[in-house]
Amino acid sequence: MALKLGLRAAPVDGGLPSGATRQIDLLPEHQATSHSLYSAFRIPHSAFFVSLLLWCGVVALPPAMAAPDREPVTLSVVTVNPSADKTHTVPVRIDLPAEITPGDVLDTGALKLEFDDARSIYYVYREKVELAPKETKVFEVMIRDVWFVADDQLASLRNYTQTVFGRLEGTEYYEPGQQLGQSILRRLDQIAAIQNDETLSRKSRIGAYRIHLRMIDEIKEDLARMEKLLTFTGGPPVPEMLEESPLKSDAPSTTTTWLVIFLVVIFVGLLGAQFFFTWHRRTQVTQELDVVRRQAFGSSTRSKGGSAPPERPGGS
Repeated sequence: MALKLGLRAAPVDGGLPSGATRQIDLLPEHQATSHSLYSAFRIPHSAFFVSLLLWCGVVALPPAMAAPDREPVTLSVVTVNPSADKTHTVPVRIDLPAEITPGDVLDTGALKLEFDDARSIYYVYREKVELAPKETKVFEVMIRDVWFVADDQLASLRNYTQTVFGRLEGTEYYEPGQQLGQSILRRLDQIAAIQNDETLSRKSRIGAYRIHLRMIDEIKEDLARMEKLLTFTGGPPVPEMLEESPLKSDAPSTTTTWLVIFLVVIFVGLLGAQFFFTWHRRTQVTQELDVVRRQAFGSSTRSKGGSAPPERPGGS
């Protein structure tokens, strides 16, 4: 069963005009609202330019950690017409959290998905909703639960911490390494416990997720310090550790590096061959033009000079 955030905008005596709805706080930074005045933001048409560079080769991207599907989240907004005798038309809009992308929107119901350029968030809306006297309408949008750190990432950080900590055992840096390692493991346990706590409200979980992202960055910084301690013991981490390290950069693999080198060589060779054949062809054309020019000018000179005039009889 999907988790639902059901929110009702009930009229307040003397607080709302007829046919209006109240703004509802859904998240700390994003709320589901029905405004009496509304202007829709349209997605701009973006132009995409692709530059094909042979020497770039194949870009090696780290494989994304597959996150298990969790129960989807349903956001809802309720519009109410408090008038007993008048029909009103109002707009409806639900702002989605900043982490949500179009791929995370599972069902918009009767609403349309758009992007707010000014706030850099997606939202769903309906420009005109007609409400009969005393009528109430509920609009819902179903989104994917993305507010958790993948278990694979937590396990990877935990295993690497234990590996580095084990190699520091018996060295003079064991004590500072132990402090860092225990701090890292404690924070990883805290992240796992909080994000798996079903008693937390959805609002609290979203706030906790944003804190956890900052904690993950801090954990990686502490792991880098532990790696530095390990280098002080007499040498760099062994290749197996470097391969396992979650801190390794997104640099291309050895195969990709050699592929890029070969592509560069091929590109330079093709470019050089093109220049050579172009130069060779221009040289041939120039020589042919010289031959034709000499032939043309030689014939023209003989035509203008003509044959020598005959000698006059008895001439001097």
